[in-house]
Amino acid sequence: MTERSLLPFLEQPSRIDGDHRASRERLARIEYELSTLKTEKRLLQQSKDAAIGRYEELLAKKNDELLHLQNNFDYLFNQRKDLQSKLLNQKEVASASSSTLNSELKSLATENKALKGKLEKYERQFNSISGKCDHLRADLNRELQSNDQFRDRIKEMKNENHRLTKLNDDILERMKALSGQLESNNSFKNYEDLQLRLVSLQKTNNQLQFRVDSLLQQKTSMELLKQKNASLESKISTLERAEEKAELLQLENLELRTKFDEYFGVISTSVQSNNSESTDDSVLKFVQTFKELQNKNLVLFEKLSKVESNVSRLEETNLRLQDEINQELKPKLENLQNLVIQQENEIKELKKQKVLNSKEIEFLRNSLKSLDSVTAHIQATKISAGTDGSSKETEARRQATNQYLSNLEKLVDDYKKEVETLRRNSTLPQSVITPAKRPRLIDEDDTKTRAAIALRNENLELLAEIRTLNDKLNLVTKKLKLAEKATDSTDHILELRSNPFSKDQAIKQETLNRLQDENRSLIAKYVESGNVESVPRAVFARQENDKDVLQAKIDHLTKRIDRLSSVYAEKSKEIIAVISRYFGYKIEFILSPLNPNEMCSKIKLVSKYTTRKDLGVSPPYLTLDVHNKSLKANGTYEFKAMCEELVNQWVNEKNQIPCFLSALNLKLYNEYFVKLSN
Repeated sequence: MTERSLLPFLEQPSRIDGDHRASRERLARIEYELSTLKTEKRLLQQSKDAAIGRYEELLAKKNDELLHLQNNFDYLFNQRKDLQSKLLNQKEVASASSSTLNSELKSLATENKALKGKLEKYERQFNSISGKCDHLRADLNRELQSNDQFRDRIKEMKNENHRLTKLNDDILERMKALSGQLESNNSFKNYEDLQLRLVSLQKTNNQLQFRVDSLLQQKTSMELLKQKNASLESKISTLERAEEKAELLQLENLELRTKFDEYFGVISTSVQSNNSESTDDSVLKFVQTFKELQNKNLVLFEKLSKVESNVSRLEETNLRLQDEINQELKPKLENLQNLVIQQENEIKELKKQKVLNSKEIEFLRNSLKSLDSVTAHIQATKISAGTDGSSKETEARRQATNQYLSNLEKLVDDYKKEVETLRRNSTLPQSVITPAKRPRLIDEDDTKTRAAIALRNENLELLAEIRTLNDKLNLVTKKLKLAEKATDSTDHILELRSNPFSKDQAIKQETLNRLQDENRSLIAKYVESGNVESVPRAVFARQENDKDVLQAKIDHLTKRIDRLSSVYAEKSKEIIAVISRYFGYKIEFILSPLNPNEMCSKIKLVSKYTTRKDLGVSPPYLTLDVHNKSLKANGTYEFKAMCEELVNQWVNEKNQIPCFLSALNLKLYNEYFVKLSN
């Protein structure tokens, strides 16, 4: 029985060899599949390492940029604090300087008022002296005119005397001839008539000779007066030279000795000496006192001009300091605020980019997980399709693939943990720890494969929806383009050539295109390449476009200003003509001596009845200072006296300047035009 039971085993060795061969082939196939899976795993691991390294480099760069921006922000914040402290210091200095300047201005204003009072007194004295000088000049001109008339009369008398001598000679010759005729013809009556005629002619000749002698005496007296006048003029010139030398030596002394009693004393002594002394000495002393008063007046006027120039200079410095504060510090603060806002916006954008990068990393990790699960599932399906084995083999293969996927997920989790530890410790990444032994097989779990299939189906559905939406978007964009073309064509037909709205839209579109090109070039330059050495061409083109737009605006505004100024000049001329026609005064605004482009507070009033010019002299006029509330008369002595009389009557007593102006016009009309009509 035992032999029979062992015989079949010993008699069938080929069956045992076939089983061993099949198991060996199966083992070889499994080893081959294992090697391919290991190579795929290694490749996937390498791709993961490369992606993670790339993302880590990006994160490091972004962190460096964030640190750099944080440092820049701190620097700008500190600089802003420094500038704020400087601004406060400048404000304090400006306030202190303005207070000192205001005090100086007040003191200078008081001094200016005092000097103006003195100047008005000296002007009154000067006007009175100038009136006397005008009287003397008028007398001198009158004497010169009479002298010229006497010369003309002397010439006429000489000519008449010469003519009479010729007539006398003719008469004598005729008398001789008549005497011969009388002797011959005995005509005594004719001789008596001629004798009487000769006597009358001799009488007229004697009278003419007497007149000629008197005229010659007057001529000699006039020549003596001329010589005396020339000697006086030479004395005056020598005295002027001596006075100039004395003034140069006594300027400092005169500046310290500006007292009013001296002037009144000099005037009183000159008046008393005029009564006692001769005319020559009085004239010389009068000229000397006049020169002294004139020099002292010039010194005071120079002081006044210096004080006014100092005041104007202080005002200019104050205005300049205010303009510098407004022009330099305010734009700097605004620029710093704009920079801070830009830095904050950039930090926000970087934070958003960081969040997006982290989300992208998570998405890539999840996609890697899904890719691993899908590839494992595909390989499992291929293996199940290639081998038509039993259900046990398929279950074992599924378990193996599930085990493989679980191992891959564990590896990814371990890798995540290591990346987090490396980020915390900021050290170099170490090699990923792989399990030394293959874990044992676990039970079947098809939930992950089902989830992967469901996600894949959802992804395909979403892709289909995206394609349909893209098609709809393309259709809508095409319709919009067609509608825009249609509206553009209709607008082109309807709108005018020089339509300002179309010009404005064209300018806006051009600036928008320039800005888009600038943004693209800046993104390409600073984000992609990182080169900051040169400026892109689009930025330059946009700046040139902005310059052209601003230049066009400036040209438009200049044209408008010129047009308004011309209209203003015409209207002001019309207004001045109307005022001159109906109110009797021609108004002229006096330019400022400090700035010729500006008007001062003084107004020149010229009466309509004094526009004529007598002997090359400009017509008299009034100067009204609106700011200082002062009135000054300029012109002849009679005009100034008339103005003083009317000012005392209407302004000092009744404070009525319009009545004063009307009364002045009436007097001028009565004096000038009545004389002309007569």
